[in-house]
Amino acid sequence: MRKLLVLLLLFLCLSTIPAQEDFERTIWQLSPFYPAQEHSEQAIWIQNYVKGRLEKADIPYSEVPLNTLKERHSFATNISVVLPGTGDQNLVIAVPMAEHGSATCTALALELAEYFSKQEHVSQIQILFLGADFIGARVSAEEFQEGKYTLFYLNFQGVPEKIILQTGNKEHITPYWMVNFCNRSLQKASLSFNLKPEQNILYSIGMIPDPSPLDIYLDAGVTALMMYGKQGEKNQSAAIWAESFCRFVEDFEKRELTHHENEDQNYFIMQLGYTYFIFTEFYIMIFFLVITGSILFYIILHTKQAKNYLHIFIKNIFIVFWTTMMLFIFFQISTWISELFLKVTRLDTQWQAIIPELISLKVLISLGLLILLLPTYSQFKQHNLGNFYSGTAVITALLDMVIFMAIEFSFAAYFTWSLLCIFVFAVAKRRYIKFICMILSGLFFIRTIHGILFYPALNLCHDLIFSSMWTNLYLAIFILPFIFMGIRIFYVLPFKVQLKHRLTKVLGYAALVILTVLAFRFIYLYRPFNDNNKQLVNAVEFYDLDEKRGTLTFESDYKLGNIQVKNGDDEIDISSKEKRLIYDIQMPQEEVSVWAATSRFLERKTIEFHVATNGKPDQLYITLKAPSKDEKIIILDSTYPYKIQNDTVSFFIGKNQPMPFELKVTTHKSSAFDAQIDICYSTMPFDFIFLGENKYCKTSLILSKKLSFYEEK
Repeated sequence: MRKLLVLLLLFLCLSTIPAQEDFERTIWQLSPFYPAQEHSEQAIWIQNYVKGRLEKADIPYSEVPLNTLKERHSFATNISVVLPGTGDQNLVIAVPMAEHGSATCTALALELAEYFSKQEHVSQIQILFLGADFIGARVSAEEFQEGKYTLFYLNFQGVPEKIILQTGNKEHITPYWMVNFCNRSLQKASLSFNLKPEQNILYSIGMIPDPSPLDIYLDAGVTALMMYGKQGEKNQSAAIWAESFCRFVEDFEKRELTHHENEDQNYFIMQLGYTYFIFTEFYIMIFFLVITGSILFYIILHTKQAKNYLHIFIKNIFIVFWTTMMLFIFFQISTWISELFLKVTRLDTQWQAIIPELISLKVLISLGLLILLLPTYSQFKQHNLGNFYSGTAVITALLDMVIFMAIEFSFAAYFTWSLLCIFVFAVAKRRYIKFICMILSGLFFIRTIHGILFYPALNLCHDLIFSSMWTNLYLAIFILPFIFMGIRIFYVLPFKVQLKHRLTKVLGYAALVILTVLAFRFIYLYRPFNDNNKQLVNAVEFYDLDEKRGTLTFESDYKLGNIQVKNGDDEIDISSKEKRLIYDIQMPQEEVSVWAATSRFLERKTIEFHVATNGKPDQLYITLKAPSKDEKIIILDSTYPYKIQNDTVSFFIGKNQPMPFELKVTTHKSSAFDAQIDICYSTMPFDFIFLGENKYCKTSLILSKKLSFYEEK
């Protein structure tokens, strides 16, 4: 009996070893082929590998060509694996095979396909390998519009230490129920993740415009969510992580994924340690009504005190206008200084790399000027000025709530919490309670701002750094309650007035000194690039096949500095403070053939464009342009999709097209136009050596040819 048990245990151990090693081995086999462009040789190898693995596991699949869209085209295909379930709900797991794809994503999708093909599950699970990120997503989204689908888009760049969830875009937000189910299932599977509480607000106000394939599914009405993350620094078992992810999907798909009545998109995410609490719009509304109702009830019970506060506020209302005006001026000054600082340091195009520093610069400028302004408030000799500042903090907090909740309801939870703390601040008698309430009132705002700076939400950060006059006015109104609380705290400190004034001067000058030191450091010592953050230099070679001449353009967001380039037989040494340099160069000895054959029948004219090269270009652009804006080009037929815009026709030709290439276009006999053919390479077909300290080069080669087709007389 013992021997039998030992043999069984040994068999179980041996049977689990290949399963554990299989995921890591798959990553190892796929890694050399990433990154891969769509329909490139690497992408074709990956696609064949996926099909081979599916066939070996006896998992049926289908291939969907990506050449069916009217305004998009790709030579690649999607691979779709459909695993029927016992219920009527549909769960889709989409992964990119090229472009933004990775070995980890592809290996994980294969692991999921093999895992769920061997066991019973409730949902119909579809594993979708996208041959081209955006086009592949768009083709599949057309299919998913016809039913109720729940979709995960996986975009892992390595086995992530922490999974990050993207729950929307600038127009749509993933419904509450899916985010809530994800939260529970990820916790149950013991997977570390980050919901980023601030992101839904950024989506709501349209401050994350960067497009992603998730946008396509959300815009098509599909309930979707994206998971992404980079390789973590900690060494963790890839096989164990993949097993945990399979358990997550298994737990998620068993939940009721269809016919949800609650499509709430106005929910509030609160993080406490590693735990997330998600509150729906209903609970946010209850919280709002309870707090505002309690405040109103307190005011009714203390009508005399409320009238006194209101009387003092009206009597000294000019202080509110004066403070708002001064804050607006300080923010405007800090904006001008920030812009000047970036120009002096030549970092005007690199501001994205120093967002926290620039925000700190604006805060220090405004804070220093504001502290130096504090002694002037002692000139206001009105009675009960302390009560005025407390009451004004509450009134301006209400004003903030009305203004910003009108802009976006998602702000409700933040401003309701802030109003509660400010109200307690106003009615509290003890100094330490006032101080605690002042800190707590901005707690969620500080957490959100921190998340925005390190997200980063570039659009919002740009608006904060390079603020327009209206943005500065909104900022001034937003921080009014906190300023009045700060002034109230300042005047309840147990120090003499003269000592307070000296203290404010010391703090104000200290802020300005720190600001000067930081500015000096950035102007003279700051080096924006290092081994981990190298400067991108774009090298674009452009050759006019008609004129037999070419140019080599070097361009960067920062000064080029010292660069050495060997371009075929030419050697170029650059030492420049400019951001852009252009050199005339010789025509490369590359065999390129571009020609067109024209045939006519009745009122039609058919043109066959032919392009042949030795190498394989990454992209081919063919554009037809009429002689004048008043003339139109009439397209009757084309072998590739196209777009007509005013006097220009652009053809959509997928990346890594086959060579030689042919395009047949049928137009009206009277159509007259010039055809521009641009052949683009991302890898030079000849020797190109680039040397530069803390720099890397992105090369492009463009061969241009122009053909003319005029009206037949």
